[in-house]
Amino acid sequence: MGATRKQEISAETQRRLVAAAWELAAEGGSAAASVQAVAERSGISRGSVAWHFGSKDGLLKAVIEEAFRWGTDFMRERLAVAGPDAGIEALIEANFALMSRPEAHIFSTLLIEAVSRESALRTTYAEEYAKIRGLYADHLRSTGAHVTDPEAVAAALLGSTLGINIQHRLDPALDRRRAVTAMTGIYTDALSGTRPDTPSGA
Repeated sequence: MGATRKQEISAETQRRLVAAAWELAAEGGSAAASVQAVAERSGISRGSVAWHFGSKDGLLKAVIEEAFRWGTDFMRERLAVAGPDAGIEALIEANFALMSRPEAHIFSTLLIEAVSRESALRTTYAEEYAKIRGLYADHLRSTGAHVTDPEAVAAALLGSTLGINIQHRLDPALDRRRAVTAMTGIYTDALSGTRPDTPSGA
């Protein structure tokens, strides 16, 4: 078997292991993505996890990296469709569309675990969220949005969307669309300098 064919098989094995771990972790957190469960879901031997990723933690880090890669590509495509004149509303809507996908459950499920200082996923999550904040800030700069500190607004915006999405995971009855619409109004009003709830002449 040639080297190229071996590489293809190795890449496919890794893809299947990551996909299986992603599904399991999104459903029940890292505890659900045991090596045995991943092997059964993927149809690949248990030993392949250690061979390709070193450990379960190594596999979960690969899952996080792949999930954020997918999420970033999804966001970029949505923002490109929105066009160069789209501002902060486009970011919020792109995030809403992303987090409406079942695959996106992975972000909030593992995030709760990653905030622990002992978590093996903490550093990977921090690095990936830094990239997302960079994407947000770059978009705000490129569209000429009235933002004096794009990095700070990006952090605030990401925090707001994360909070809504986590609450929705905890309580599916929460009207996420309504909350996101309210958040959009708050940001757009603040950035435009308007205050609709303030009486005229006040």
